[in-house]
Amino acid sequence: MGCQVCKKSTVNETTIKKTDYNGHLKKYQINDSTNDNTTEKPTIPINVTVDDDRIITRPTDTNDHIEIQIVDSQAFNESFIQQRQQAINNRSYQSTIESWRPKSLQQLTETIKTFSKGKSLIDHHWIIFYWIACNIEYDTVSYFSGKYGDQTAEGVFQAKKGVCAGYANLYKYLCDQLEMPCEIVNGYAKGYGFESRTDAPSKTDHAWNAAEIDRHWYLMDSTWGAGHLDDAKEFKRELSSYYFLPRPNEMIYHHLPENEKWQLLRTPIKMTQYLQMPHLRPLYFDLHIELVSPRNQAYVDLLPDKAYALVLVRTPSDVDLIANFRLQGQEIDGGHHVIFDDQKQLYNCCFAPPHTGNYNITVYARKTTTNDIKYHEVFDFTLDVKRMPLNPISFPKTWKKFFDLGLEVISPQNTHLIKLNNGTGHTQILIKTPENVELLGRLVNEQKQEVRGGYQVYYDRRKNIWQCKFAPDRDGLFETLIMAKKKSDPESYTSAVAFKIEARQIPSPPLSYPHTWPLFYDLGLKIEAPRNRSNVIWADNASYAEVLIQASDDVQLSCDIKYNNVKIENGSLAQYNNDKKRWQLLFAPERTGLHELTVYAKRNNDNESSSRSVVRFDLDVNKLRRPMKFPLIYSQFHTKKCQIYTPLDGVLKKGSIVPIHCIVPGATEVNLTVDSQWLNSEGYTDPTLQRQITVGSKEVIIYAKYKQKSNYNGLVKYTVQ
Repeated sequence: MGCQVCKKSTVNETTIKKTDYNGHLKKYQINDSTNDNTTEKPTIPINVTVDDDRIITRPTDTNDHIEIQIVDSQAFNESFIQQRQQAINNRSYQSTIESWRPKSLQQLTETIKTFSKGKSLIDHHWIIFYWIACNIEYDTVSYFSGKYGDQTAEGVFQAKKGVCAGYANLYKYLCDQLEMPCEIVNGYAKGYGFESRTDAPSKTDHAWNAAEIDRHWYLMDSTWGAGHLDDAKEFKRELSSYYFLPRPNEMIYHHLPENEKWQLLRTPIKMTQYLQMPHLRPLYFDLHIELVSPRNQAYVDLLPDKAYALVLVRTPSDVDLIANFRLQGQEIDGGHHVIFDDQKQLYNCCFAPPHTGNYNITVYARKTTTNDIKYHEVFDFTLDVKRMPLNPISFPKTWKKFFDLGLEVISPQNTHLIKLNNGTGHTQILIKTPENVELLGRLVNEQKQEVRGGYQVYYDRRKNIWQCKFAPDRDGLFETLIMAKKKSDPESYTSAVAFKIEARQIPSPPLSYPHTWPLFYDLGLKIEAPRNRSNVIWADNASYAEVLIQASDDVQLSCDIKYNNVKIENGSLAQYNNDKKRWQLLFAPERTGLHELTVYAKRNNDNESSSRSVVRFDLDVNKLRRPMKFPLIYSQFHTKKCQIYTPLDGVLKKGSIVPIHCIVPGATEVNLTVDSQWLNSEGYTDPTLQRQITVGSKEVIIYAKYKQKSNYNGLVKYTVQ
């Protein structure tokens, strides 16, 4: 017999903190037999409306509606199921068996007899199964060389390793010693290398056991129950209790006995049917998953007049599905889309090939009520595309959160790849969400590095839609990631949907976006300068940089500048230009290097006393003519929308004559103090203050008096050097 291996894989779904799938951790279960010297190597090979009812009622072919029923309907009664699970869960059995150190096969036999005395036959079999799983290692050297050596019970016991025939021989020997009826079953298993097989094997390639318990016959496979091979072709011990007395109508999906009677089925399965049946993993049955279409075939076809194939799956409410779509081992970008239909309670798994070829489809599942965050393989199919449809489609990558929160991609549709060329610097993705959901964006390059200033995501209240804008900073391939969460959810944003961008001939300098907060759009703010840039322009040898923002009359802005996350005192000035109806935000760095500029806003009638962040820019200073400080600004300056023309430098020279030119709207009086001494009130005609002063030795403060108040309010304070 040759040998094959059944693959098991796990994948992780991602969150904002981890945005990529973990690599598939393939596991291979072992099939073999000693009658064949040849060894086959493995070949590793959103918007869609689906008419499920038509597909459910349309028979694919005769084979797709096989009825697979157990011949002995009483074999798996409630008493048996309960006893089997109790034996598997018995920790005392496990610890005792693990402590055994028999020096001979005879001593092992006597130990099992003594320990099994007074226990049920199911317990007897579990004790044998568990000891073999813990102590016999799969002989990978013999398996891959085809030289199997001594596979008798004695030979396997002494070597503590064997291939499937050795496992089966040892199991039968121990059963014989305990006078329990047991047979060796030779047959064909869907294991290592089976995925590449299209024709019937000429010889059997695996061996397992059948045992009679209380006048009922059962199957078990201690080889697959003991562990699997990994990608490095190394045996990994991992107990799988599924292969201890599994149901024959489940076992038949991956184990076909040479002798039909050991199928233990009412209607035996033929080899042609077996080869075409899907490979259903143990977890498929453990999680009570149901394949609706196709039911009993290992392949799917493109739907008539459609550019995709469809697999329909029904699961319990606590089971989630994801999928993988590959061609010759390479995952197909945008090739699949898994959607849960709430109305029909079905998973619609869509697969769209980009060109002809023989594709592999793998579906993974996870039970949400457990602590296991990994998805495990449950079944796979093939999709053989010999002729492409006229209008191929693709799907953006989606995560469970996309459907849980009720997101909908409005544009673009039927594609995962957005192409930018001929000088187009950005793209826009439109997404519709419920009112209680908010989104966040991210743009990364091929090296998974985030593109700073490469995205802008906000809710357009006029159109009731989320605008997600992305701007690559160079030619190449990029990924847009849109994350989502409920507004009331204190947890972090979680990945929801992702597109790819293929950028060519990106303009120079590239378009970029400052970082914005939702309040920016709620207040209707508009950036006038710098436009389409996340970096504020820095003139050679300048002392400060400027940002201009339009805002409504009832909005008040403020700002700050930081270097290495430390705020620069008196390094920023926010003032309102009454003529042009816009806010002028000035930033004065103290040194060269990268700075962070943040603008804050609030409505004048807002009950909150503090402003909140609305937009953030970068400022990269390469040359600095002369560091400067702005004057100290009091709150009334912002409230009354005042403006300084001169002097902008907050440090005045002692004894100098300085012109003062400011806009102070709506005041009844405006005056100054120099070193706490009031000057004569002059030079103010609403809204302009224009006069000259002689600087003292300490400070200069500008005050204003308004009708509703009898005292002066401080507006601006200069220091003296």
